[in-house]
Amino acid sequence: MAATILAIANQKGGVGKTTSTINLTRAAVTALGLRVLVVDADPQGNATKALAPEYQGSLDQSLATVLDKTKNATLIEAIVPGEWAGVDVVPAGSDALADAAQNLVTMKAGRESRLKRALAEVTDKYDLIVIDCPPSLDQLPINAFTAAHAVVIVTEPGQFALDGLARLLDTIEIVQEYTNPQLVIAGAIINGYQRTNRMDRWCTDLRESLEAPVLDPPIQRATWIAEATEAGCGLDEWNTPKASNLHRTYVEHLGNILDNVRKAS
Repeated sequence: MAATILAIANQKGGVGKTTSTINLTRAAVTALGLRVLVVDADPQGNATKALAPEYQGSLDQSLATVLDKTKNATLIEAIVPGEWAGVDVVPAGSDALADAAQNLVTMKAGRESRLKRALAEVTDKYDLIVIDCPPSLDQLPINAFTAAHAVVIVTEPGQFALDGLARLLDTIEIVQEYTNPQLVIAGAIINGYQRTNRMDRWCTDLRESLEAPVLDPPIQRATWIAEATEAGCGLDEWNTPKASNLHRTYVEHLGNILDNVRKAS
C-alpha cells in the first residue's frame, strides 16, 4: 500500500511548521507504528538538524541533488536514517536546495512534478511521507503540493497570519487546478495559542476563512516545546506531564488528519 503524503505548509516563517512536522512524525512512529519518511524541503534544514543531525549542510546526496535538473540523483540515494526508529530523512542540502529551487524556475516543462516523480520510487516503502515546506510559495512548496495527498496548514492566531492565509489558499487552488486535482487541506494546526479574547477571535476568524478542519485543541505557547524540538527529543521523551499530554494531542491531530485524507479519497 502506497504511503500517505502530507505537506506541512505556510509561507509565513516562525509559525512552527518544523515543530509540527517533528511532533506529527513522533506521533506516527510511537502511537501508530508507522514507517515514516521526512522530506526536508526547507533550505534552512531545521528538520534535518533535529532528526538527522549528522547530515546537515551541503551533501553529495540530498533533496537538492534530487531536484537539481543537472544532477538527476534518485531519492533512494538521498535517504538517510533518522535518530528515531522507524524514521528516515531526506536532508535538505542547505544552500544547494535554494539554488535547485531557483533552477526549477527556468525549467519549461515538468518542474512542478519533479518531487512527485522522485517520491514515486519509495512510496511503497513507507506508510507516511511528511514534507516540511519552506516559508515561501515558490517551486519548493509547489512541488510538495503537487506530490502530496493533503496539505496541513500550520499557523498562529494573529492578524499577520490571517492576512497571509489568502495567498497560501490561492496557491493551493492553482495546484488543484493544474497539477494535483486530488489535493485536499486535511487540517490546520494553530500554534502559539494563549487564552485571550483577541486570540479566540482570531481563531474564530481562521475557522471561517479556511473552510477546512481546524484541529482542536490549539497548541499552547510554551518555550519548552521549541527546546524539545531543537534537542531532537519527542515530547513523550521530555519527561514532564505537560509534554506527555501535548504528545497525545499530536497523536489525536495526526489521527484526524489521516481520517480526513481517507474521507476525501
